[in-house]
Amino acid sequence: MTQALADYGFLKLNEEILANPYPFYRALREEAPVYREPDYDVFLVSRYEDILEVNAQPEVFSSILVANAPYTDPPAPLDELPQWRDSQPFSDKILSNDPPDHTRHKRLINRFFTPRHVAELEPRVREITNEIIDTFIDEGEVEFVTQFAHMLPRLVVGELIGVPAEDADYFKQHFMERLAAMARAAEDPTGVYQRQEEEREEITENEFLTDYFMEAMAQRRKQPQGDIMSDLANATFTDTKEPVPLESLVSMITLLYAAGGDANTPELMTNSMLVLLRQPDVMQALRDDPSLAGGFIEEVLRYDTPVPGVFRIALQDTTVGGVAVKRGEKVMIIYGSGNHDAEKFEESEVFDLGREQTCPHLGFGHGVHYCPGAGLARQEGRVAVQELLRRMGDIQMQEGDPPYVPSVIQRIPIRLKLGFTKLA
Repeated sequence: MTQALADYGFLKLNEEILANPYPFYRALREEAPVYREPDYDVFLVSRYEDILEVNAQPEVFSSILVANAPYTDPPAPLDELPQWRDSQPFSDKILSNDPPDHTRHKRLINRFFTPRHVAELEPRVREITNEIIDTFIDEGEVEFVTQFAHMLPRLVVGELIGVPAEDADYFKQHFMERLAAMARAAEDPTGVYQRQEEEREEITENEFLTDYFMEAMAQRRKQPQGDIMSDLANATFTDTKEPVPLESLVSMITLLYAAGGDANTPELMTNSMLVLLRQPDVMQALRDDPSLAGGFIEEVLRYDTPVPGVFRIALQDTTVGGVAVKRGEKVMIIYGSGNHDAEKFEESEVFDLGREQTCPHLGFGHGVHYCPGAGLARQEGRVAVQELLRRMGDIQMQEGDPPYVPSVIQRIPIRLKLGFTKLA
């Protein structure tokens, strides 16, 4: 039993698993729901209830290595993590941070993503969507990942937080270079995390964004401009009313831009397109009734989860699903597997456009680290589906099944070449 699971090579970024991880997830749930993966000695948590159990205990399971736990060690001894974070001027205050510091910083962001604020953005989101479609509609073909899925959230979140329109081309060029680097990495998926640090810098963007937003935020402290950057630049903590350090604000606005344009929405839109291509009856139903797009997006989030898993590290001896986990050991909670748990979702392996959401899916995480921009991502996905199907007919893949980005925490093809006929 255990040998069969080990043969999958999950954390070694097996290309077959990258393309279709769901048989492996099912094997985990059925054979070893909390499984010590032998290659990197990480516990894989695959059942819905066990995932909730981990997320309900942020004081036990730290997020310090949320994105890269198998391939690196904590930056400091576990007892010294709070002091280490305080010593890093631009350290992440949200994704890889833990309560209570995580909580007080996340409150500063949550106020920008209220249902009312997101609803007010929809006309502009629809306008930007069509502006992007205009750039390729007459060509009859599009590389969907780079020309649409990454472009829409980048432009939307850039406008939301206050990136000037005149900087759009500058940002666009930078991210095109980054996507090209990721495409090169996809040619050798098993070697991605074994490269030297300087070789991997080409597919990161934090330094680029930090420099840009440090200057922009400093300017807005002096001259507010009525945007999110201006609000954050002059923000105070809600609990103490103390000014937020500029470095912390730059870290948060960098996260908003990078994660808002990269962490969920491009994956959601690309995975949505793949569902439409592979299930023509679903595509036709949405063409006939665009109001179904909201439910469609929810089912895509469950069925092909954009961020299929994240990592935690145990701060004390504990148990998960009855399995002992010792202090310092690493855990991966696999949202993509929990979303296919048959104990929670009837016919869990089937894409059901009419599925009643009787159980909350984990498409945006769960608990204190639930994605603050979930409402905006849902809106962008819904609007994108509606406008793409309104303007594009006879959509077909031109290169067969696409290769996937070499990652177990990011589920998106590296490219998706489409052909179509122009409708509008």
